[in-house]
Amino acid sequence: MEINYSGKSVLIVDNKLSELGALRQILGQLGVQRIQVASSVNMALSLMRVEQYDLCFVDYDLGRDEKNGLQLLHEANAEQLFSHRNLFVLVVDSERSHLLFGSLENSPDTYISKPYDLMSLRARLDKVMRVKHVTEPVDRLLDEHKLDKALKACDQLTDMFPGLHLYLSRLKGIVLLQLERYAEAAKLFEGLIERRDLPWAEVGLGSAFFHLGRYDDALRMLNRVVDNEHLCVEAFSWLGRAYWATGALQQAISLMRKAVMLQPTSPQLLRELADLAAQAEDWKIAIDAYRSAIRYARNSVFQEPSAYFGLARALAHQMSKADHPQEAEEEIIRLLEDVVLDHQGYDEIGLHAKLCASDIFKLGNVPELSEQRLRDAWAMFQQLEKEVQCIWLDSIVDASNGSALSSEVTEYKKVLATVMVTLHWGKANLRAMLCFRKGEFEQAFKLFAQAHEMLPRHAGIALNMVQAGIEVARRSRGNMEALLRCDAVLAKVRFGELSARQQARYRTLAQRCAELDRQLPETL
Repeated sequence: MEINYSGKSVLIVDNKLSELGALRQILGQLGVQRIQVASSVNMALSLMRVEQYDLCFVDYDLGRDEKNGLQLLHEANAEQLFSHRNLFVLVVDSERSHLLFGSLENSPDTYISKPYDLMSLRARLDKVMRVKHVTEPVDRLLDEHKLDKALKACDQLTDMFPGLHLYLSRLKGIVLLQLERYAEAAKLFEGLIERRDLPWAEVGLGSAFFHLGRYDDALRMLNRVVDNEHLCVEAFSWLGRAYWATGALQQAISLMRKAVMLQPTSPQLLRELADLAAQAEDWKIAIDAYRSAIRYARNSVFQEPSAYFGLARALAHQMSKADHPQEAEEEIIRLLEDVVLDHQGYDEIGLHAKLCASDIFKLGNVPELSEQRLRDAWAMFQQLEKEVQCIWLDSIVDASNGSALSSEVTEYKKVLATVMVTLHWGKANLRAMLCFRKGEFEQAFKLFAQAHEMLPRHAGIALNMVQAGIEVARRSRGNMEALLRCDAVLAKVRFGELSARQQARYRTLAQRCAELDRQLPETL
């Protein structure tokens, strides 16, 4: 099968112009006519948001303190900019290449090394392109998010092309994890690992073990990947969560510090380290990690308000101990302005920023500023639609407690009660709270879970669900499902965006979950 490259579009990402030019010349000799270039990950992402590229050639090393080539693949996949049918080629030295293919979902299709050679480049590209031609039906279904059909297509192609068994097994494992069929995924990955050393399969197996509540097995498997020095964001992320789930918070922090030393420009790892450090009240680590997370996430899919709010709260805790508390206060004010500017078009973030400022100034014993920010928040709250007000009602009630606005907010809460019962999530949440107060914990857990599914961004409902789930698990030692759902919900809550009261509650719930998690082997 002759590969025709003349109709292919190509993106080259390299910060060294001479080497970029050399690759461009070779691709021209292959017949490629449409070539665009970028010198950084953010520049490449900007181009990919406008146009799909059939082939991407990305240098791994894009400069000191700059995002690397693997991060482009990670961020492009997270933003769904890169089709499964496209080809991602990493440019890296051959001796380092084996350490960069440990990711299950974010590994390159192949790699090439400098200096470039026309014959070897064509041979490598032709080989991968032929595989892509065969797997096109699966790749197309994955792009269309038709996961069940993609799974069947994997099995059909494996029967037709047994030589592609390993390649298709990888795709099948990814699909099984996305379908939350964790036991089947674990069985598949275990079978693959028995035959050969496959870091990406170990990452997949560790992830499956985590979701199955087999935390010791997850720790064992993922530590193998990390100990072998594979640079894989997912391995560190799932391993950190496994330590966290068993209550080993300090080990999780130590691991994530190692992760960001190896990958200092990864906003995902930095944000996870920051949240863990904030949970442990290690404010110095939290502050440094939040600052870097904000820097490297800017203008990417990983830019999140929670990092700004987390940093503001961490700075507030350090303010009383700082040599120059006024500087810390000024940075907090700038941060809460930046979070609004960096997320324009989201009115609720402005409200969140005012509530966060009020909370911080209250804890810092600056009542005048706290009251002023609270009144600003109350004015913004009243401008929102009633359905959105219901989402923020708990936050505004908590913030106004003990303030001059308390009685006014309490009266308005009665008005919103009539709106709340017309909302599906609101009705489920209210019924769940009534059941919880009556000690009907299983029913409360089910109703909180329904409300959480309808409104996953509501941190209060998430914490309510976890509290009810803990009561269910505590009273029924065999109810592993409830506990695992609690772990999953807590793991997705962004600690940095919680209020001071919610953060304290989160710590307590996480500790109680970890205590029950440690008993899981005894109940299996």
